[in-house]
This record gives sequence, C-alpha cells and structure tokens, in this order.
Amino acid sequence: AHAEEARVFLESFGADIGNAVSLRIDAMEVRVTDLVSATVARIIGGIVSDDLQKRSLEALAGAVRGAVGDEEAVRIAVRGPLSLFETLKASLGPRIANLDFIEAPGFDLTVTIDEAVFETRIAEWSATLSEVLS
Repeated sequence: AHAEEARVFLESFGADIGNAVSLRIDAMEVRVTDLVSATVARIIGGIVSDDLQKRSLEALAGAVRGAVGDEEAVRIAVRGPLSLFETLKASLGPRIANLDFIEAPGFDLTVTIDEAVFETRIAEWSATLSEVLS
C-alpha cells in the first residue's frame, strides 16, 4: 500500500513539475520574442531616426535661412537639445547670430520666428515607429 501511495505521489509530482516547466518555457518564449522585437525596433528606429533627424534638421535649417535672409528679421528662438542645436548651428554658418538658443530636454528642436513655429517632430515619429514595430 505504501509503495502504491509513493508511486501515485511521484506520478502526480512529476505531472505538476512537467506542467510548471512547460508554463515557464512558454513564458520564456514570449519574453524572448518581446525582447528581440523591442531590440530590433530600437535598432531600426535608430537607423531610420538618424536619417529622419538629418532630413528634419536640413528642412529646419532651410526655414531658418529663409527667415534670417531678411535683414530686418526679428530674433529667432530655438528650443531643444544641445546636440541637435549644434547640428543646426553648423549648417547655418554666419546666420547663427540671429538665433537665441534655449536648451531643453527631449528629441526635438522648436524654432519660433515671429508667430510661426517650426518643429522637427522626431520624437513623435520615433514613438509611432516603435508602436508599429512592436
């Protein structure tokens, strides 16, 4: 009788362990898939975002050049991360004298000329891309 109870216990215990291991493997597969997807999204997002960042800054520099080409242009306010401002500054050359820079956290530059506001909108685009790739 004791041997029979031990056999039933071991079979039950083995089944419980098998179910637990199977559940953990399923959970690990989901986790690995999620991690790989997130990593690929970051890698692709970084590559695409670099190109988008370059094009956005070029377009923004063009808008600023047009505004400061007028000798009577008002001051132009630029707000955003220093790294993006440095890239913009390099492409503007001597026109930079018309700009007032305010460092701010984030991924976008905002340029205000009179009442007009221009933005790179890189953060919004990157967030949308991450959602699509997730």
